Amino acid sequence: MARTSHAKNLRNELLRDVPGLAAAEMLFDALGDVLFCVKDVERRYVAANSAFVRAAGLRTLSELLGKTAQSLFPSALAAGYEQQDDAVLSTGMPVHNRLEMVTRTDGAIGWFVSQKIPVSDISGKIVALAGISRDLATPADQGQSLNPMAEALDALTNDFAEPLRVMELAAKSGLSVSQFERKIREMSGLSPRQLLTKARIEAAAIALRQSAIPLRDLAIECGFYDQASFSRQFREATGTSPGEYRKAFQREGQAQGEKRL
Repeated sequence: MARTSHAKNLRNELLRDVPGLAAAEMLFDALGDVLFCVKDVERRYVAANSAFVRAAGLRTLSELLGKTAQSLFPSALAAGYEQQDDAVLSTGMPVHNRLEMVTRTDGAIGWFVSQKIPVSDISGKIVALAGISRDLATPADQGQSLNPMAEALDALTNDFAEPLRVMELAAKSGLSVSQFERKIREMSGLSPRQLLTKARIEAAAIALRQSAIPLRDLAIECGFYDQASFSRQFREATGTSPGEYRKAFQREGQAQGEKRL
């Protein structure tokens, strides 16, 4: 009860100092495919819409208030998310159109395009961070048939291990590169390059959780140029390195096994 009361006080103080956040929360509550949240400078959740609460595996906003990413996600991944938050809070520089993979403790993967901005009070002091993430449940996943675009989209999402070139895919579709990129973005919400990276990283994440394949071999199997390129892009998308990701889920699996015993 004391924790709940303290969390509500944190929320009330911030909404008092930045009253526009309450209106934003109400507006985003009407959107089911956009996650909205606000964290204070200690990275504690102080506001969110219903979609974010559900995505966090909770039922009510009060259950979320005062918690941090560390209590909702695997620790190695949460550290990466909070490192990004710290950069926004300390520099005041926003994050735009960042492709992020979220992996929950049960192994379920979700993809989002995120925006994060610092929030200042009337004096100009940064007092919070606000973020939105759009769920990438793409039309392609719903069975669009837009040949030959559907073939190109299928190649980007399923032939990720191949050395695909946007120019060649555009030519096969009978479009210029700019027209092709626009069509792919309309269909998936992502650029062709982002879509290809998404497919490669998701495949790598599954392999990291389910196998002991050496990282250098896994990188090539998933279509990356080399291990260094794989590690860099994986960290950008997940907030953690491939090795840390594998260890995090090994620990989660061990912990679950011990609970069953």
